[in-house]
Amino acid sequence: MQPEPLPYVPAAPVRAAPVEVDPVGTSLGTRIVGYVVAVALGFLFGALGTVVHQISVSVFGLFDLPVGVIIALAATALLLTGLRLVGPNRLAALLAGVALVGTVTLLALPSPGGSVLIPDSTLGMVWLIGVTLVAVVVLAWPRLAGGARRA
Repeated sequence: MQPEPLPYVPAAPVRAAPVEVDPVGTSLGTRIVGYVVAVALGFLFGALGTVVHQISVSVFGLFDLPVGVIIALAATALLLTGLRLVGPNRLAALLAGVALVGTVTLLALPSPGGSVLIPDSTLGMVWLIGVTLVAVVVLAWPRLAGGARRA
């Protein structure tokens, strides 16, 4: 005589305990690497902007359009704005801004041989003052209340 089989009862699914995972970019190591990259980008944009700010294009022989300083200031504004939007605070943008303005200021000084990268001209003054104003405005701009931001 065979024993009667037990009725089939499905087992309850096993659920793992919830694991707390930090969102991407919130660990200390990731933030430090991000800040180092921000400083490096500030140095790079300051050096490249200083080199290209003097470029002008003649428009039909009527006037010279200073495309170098326009592109350099726009790139500076986009870099700092992007760092403000991506980061949870202003520190990355602040570090990049300090590196940027510091690089431009350092490159404005005459070298031991007497040559200068930022001459005492209108374009030179626009670059020196403009990069500082862009950095101050982007860093001082208040955080907008709208939009979906991650915590």
